[in-house]
Amino acid sequence: MKIAFLGLRNSFDYFHIGGTESLVRRLSTNLISKGIKVEHLLYGEPMLDELNEAGIKLKYLKSLEDTLRLLETEKYDHVIAIYLMPKDRLKYAQFRRRSESSNKFHFIYFSWPDSLFKRKLYFNEARLFPYNGKLFCISKRQNEYVSKWAKNAVYILPPVPENYFLKPEGKPINERIKIAFLGRIDPGKGINEIIDIFNALKDDDKFECSIYGIHIPEHRESFEIHNFLKNQKEINYIEVDRQRYSPEVEEMTINVLKNTDILILPYKKLSSTIDTPLTLLEAMASLCVVITKTFGNIPDIYGESKFLVNPKGFVQDTIKLLKNVAYEDLLEERKRIYEQNMILDFKASSVAKKFLEALNSW
Repeated sequence: MKIAFLGLRNSFDYFHIGGTESLVRRLSTNLISKGIKVEHLLYGEPMLDELNEAGIKLKYLKSLEDTLRLLETEKYDHVIAIYLMPKDRLKYAQFRRRSESSNKFHFIYFSWPDSLFKRKLYFNEARLFPYNGKLFCISKRQNEYVSKWAKNAVYILPPVPENYFLKPEGKPINERIKIAFLGRIDPGKGINEIIDIFNALKDDDKFECSIYGIHIPEHRESFEIHNFLKNQKEINYIEVDRQRYSPEVEEMTINVLKNTDILILPYKKLSSTIDTPLTLLEAMASLCVVITKTFGNIPDIYGESKFLVNPKGFVQDTIKLLKNVAYEDLLEERKRIYEQNMILDFKASSVAKKFLEALNSW
């Protein structure tokens, strides 16, 4: 079997780290382990040499037209679209219709646009121009929405590699409660709320607070907050280069989460990430207690917990929650998360198996 993942270069790339990229890379490597050939067709930039990373062949193409010519000449059993430029979608729909007899075409939904208009545009493309394969949804609300008009919707969670997963007895017991933020130094990701929370806890010896920050130099606000954090002494700030994927970066993330008791994810809105946040799942796999907001389907994923906080008054409610937390509460929550992980079963091998079964059933 030969599979192609197709998308705009900037929307997914083996070398970058983000929800979309990680999901596609992890699916790809697990499919390859089953003897399946996987290629990433990345269009939208000047032609580059083909690359091969961990068995994934990366083909760089200048335009969608070049990509469609490749799809006509090379035989792929399944073509899975990730993201296409709006101006390219009609052209791709027409190509899919012409090529239905020779290829199975699928799509993966990653986001849930805040605007109702943009949401309809995002989902209704497949309604107006049906795919002859599957429509993969990574959140419950996506799946419920698509299932109203499509019989080919499939719900899969973003995959997390097996080496993230811990059992309760394998999680370190720390002298002080280690609280962390791991992510982009970006107001949209809630970094200002993190700073307010950590400043409120700085004199409490019960806690050890750390920010593992990824900043984007081109983003002015991100760069300014990064410089502020570098020059202050109250909060432990560790600069993280997580923009490019490498096994070393993955290992660093695993170690940070393994040794973190509480991870705070203060999203301003869920549309700033994929609709089931990958960091949430990675933290759960590592048995981190997660403090986050009750957006979207996060309560369904994380389960019933006092650590889910209403977006209104998030900072003050989180400070109050933390000042009253005991280590015994965290140990109890770890057991609950472990049981929730068993129910959800989002290990990369399990997700890849479900993904492959869905491809083969259509």
